[in-house]
Amino acid sequence: MKGTLTEQPLAELIREISSKGLSGTLRLEHERAQTAVYFDSGQLIYAASNLRTLRLREYVSNRGVIAEKDRASLENNLPDLALAASLSASGTLRQKDVDGLLATLVADVLRVALLWTEGSWEFNDRARLDDPVRIQVDTANLLQAAAQRLPLKFVSSRFQNQGETISRASEVPRTSNLLPAESFMLSRLDEPTTMEDLVASSGLGEQAAYRVIYGLALSGLVKREYWRNAFRTEPAKTKEQTSPCVAPETPAGEAGQTGSRWASVSDEEEELEKFLLRLNQATNYYEIMELPPTAGANEIKDAYYALARRYHPDRFHLQFGTQLHSKLSSAFARITQAYERLTDPNARSAYDKAIERSRRLSESAPKTTKVEPSVDSAGDPKSKTGDSETDSSRAEHNFREGLEALKEDRIEAASSYLAAASRLAPKEARYRAYYGRALAASEKTRRLAENEIQAAVKLDPASANFRTMLAELYFDLKFHRRAQTEVERALALDPNNASAQALLRKLEKSRKVG
Repeated sequence: MKGTLTEQPLAELIREISSKGLSGTLRLEHERAQTAVYFDSGQLIYAASNLRTLRLREYVSNRGVIAEKDRASLENNLPDLALAASLSASGTLRQKDVDGLLATLVADVLRVALLWTEGSWEFNDRARLDDPVRIQVDTANLLQAAAQRLPLKFVSSRFQNQGETISRASEVPRTSNLLPAESFMLSRLDEPTTMEDLVASSGLGEQAAYRVIYGLALSGLVKREYWRNAFRTEPAKTKEQTSPCVAPETPAGEAGQTGSRWASVSDEEEELEKFLLRLNQATNYYEIMELPPTAGANEIKDAYYALARRYHPDRFHLQFGTQLHSKLSSAFARITQAYERLTDPNARSAYDKAIERSRRLSESAPKTTKVEPSVDSAGDPKSKTGDSETDSSRAEHNFREGLEALKEDRIEAASSYLAAASRLAPKEARYRAYYGRALAASEKTRRLAENEIQAAVKLDPASANFRTMLAELYFDLKFHRRAQTEVERALALDPNNASAQALLRKLEKSRKVG
């Protein structure tokens, strides 16, 4: 079998070969670079490249793992596996160290080839690796990481059917390297969802959402309905996979329960209120995540993933605009804050010190009947009485975090933070305007964005920046007359506003094209 990397990139070839349990050698060529990837019963066992920088001799020489006199004796053209055997047999390196170098080398070879979107490939099921070496390769993480680095346009081209069904894998393995956006995406897949609906509800831009879904699908965390398969060979059926996956029939005794789902609404709301009460009573980030201060990074990420699956505001989109949904948005903003702070080693260290200082002050202070504030985040006390000064402080903190996330194009986190800031201080024009800007990043929420930015304009009608934001939103919605009106008002307030001037030029250009 042979083909082009434009049609079937290496990541998809590895996924297909692994899923079908094939054995053989996959050879790739990109310009003058060549790579060979070896498989045994679907398992990737070795990879080699003709690039000089990806040869074992270079790794041994550049990493200083052997003495200089030994480096001089290394043969230039010796194949990597032969060189590895020689280093081990001569006692120059321990077998353990040789295996470690080979594993690093193979991973680097794959990282380079996984980014090729042009070139050719050929698979030969008769060509096998003679050497008994079997390198342990974490292909799932490599494929997932490759999806984050491939060009957005190329990733988008892998999805041609908006009606394609995406579903969560039957067993999602524990993983410690999920990005927040990936966790959120998985949390929305309680049931199979069309690509169009999944992208719309993700809170990400279309191409960014495609990238996340592509990485999850390559690593096996989600299942796609359609792949561009290169091989006609069907996967060998296992004991667990004897027939296509179909929805189980509903037992007769449960039919009545399914037909009366409305009865569970009050139970769900009661559960949400308990969750919100627990979160309101939490005095620090560890209590928010329901974890001990000794929790490891994996435990924190697992807890965050579980909370995202159950309580992310997007799961309750039918209640959008209600007081309960606003409370959930604010609550999940605190969870996101806790997650980001506790998974950053430096930030967590500073936070732990702040908690310790607060504890010492509390112990040394004379006991009174006054309720002392507890530390919710480093430098931001959280009063259990919920006074307006504390709400204002929390709102400003959420706004700063949201603005930073917006600058980094982390739209999901930005929306959560800015929604919380707007709820805590609904008359602060800045919070409403930038929350609207975060909502405007997704086509599905752009009309909601209009409400927020309009509210900001009403609160501060003299702001040229807010009127420019509204004009930009109207331009994206293709309401060019409204955009023209707002941009003219913005320039009347501030004739030198660069953003307004740039938008005016875009409007003039669109009129000429039309």
